[in-house]
Amino acid sequence: MFNKKFLNNVFLVDSTGFVLKYWFVVPPVKTENYESIAAFLGFTGFVIRLLHDYQPKYISFAFDESLGSCFRNKIYSDYKKTREKAPDELKAQFKLCREFLTLMGLDNNASKTHEADDILYTIAKNTKKLELNNIVLTNDKDLYQLIHKNDVWWNYGDKRFTYEELIEKLNFSPQDLSDYLGLMGDSADNIPGAPGLGEKTALALMGEYKTLDNIINNLQTIPARIGKKYNRFIKIIEENKKIIYLSKKLATLDYIDDVKKDFKDLERSMIDIKKIDSFFKETGMRESQRNSWTKDIQKLVVT
Repeated sequence: MFNKKFLNNVFLVDSTGFVLKYWFVVPPVKTENYESIAAFLGFTGFVIRLLHDYQPKYISFAFDESLGSCFRNKIYSDYKKTREKAPDELKAQFKLCREFLTLMGLDNNASKTHEADDILYTIAKNTKKLELNNIVLTNDKDLYQLIHKNDVWWNYGDKRFTYEELIEKLNFSPQDLSDYLGLMGDSADNIPGAPGLGEKTALALMGEYKTLDNIINNLQTIPARIGKKYNRFIKIIEENKKIIYLSKKLATLDYIDDVKKDFKDLERSMIDIKKIDSFFKETGMRESQRNSWTKDIQKLVVT
């Protein structure tokens, strides 16, 4: 039933990103009970393909439900201020996605105080202690921070990075990505960073000094080590240390103490085909698609 190649791997899925992908690219599919189930249909098809193609034994899905209520908003009130809240139509589809995963016997989690990234980070830390390796499915570069030796970051497309490849790509450890984001900020999350210090400069500084603390402790050596044109950034960094370290704190993933620590929770469990078929029917899914997916899922049943 399980692919022996992946018995030592845990598949960690940044679910929100995949749901949003289908929300934006799939035309609305209106049913009797829902304004649209298009994102749900896209996500469900993705999950079935993933299970069919890779047959993982351990897998977990994380969702974002903390916009505006995340602990980071207490640290910095403008965190993710530019993000629009999900409309009710999308919220309904997120709920359907989680119901489907539960009926499929698949671990899924969300939090009002932490983001999906924090949930995946916590699970990844727990699994590494058990000498399991993680395959992180996401399009979010923030999750580079999860990748250690023998792990993989994968967008479920053409971008796939091992730990060694990320070090080569970044020229610093992926675990220090928050140092890099502390310097340059992150407009997507409304993390400020140092004003006037962009991606190119942050990469040059991190590539040479490897960590934020090392940069701060060696500011006067910047012109000699990476070029005189970087001289002006000494003053910018000196004057903005507080905001830089605040930005790093916002970008640093947080370990959640009350997330499940038993890796057996991540193991796929029994599927009730009748309940899934009934659930599909309640969503208003087309009968032909419902029958097709029910047959596909029968092949995935864990015995």
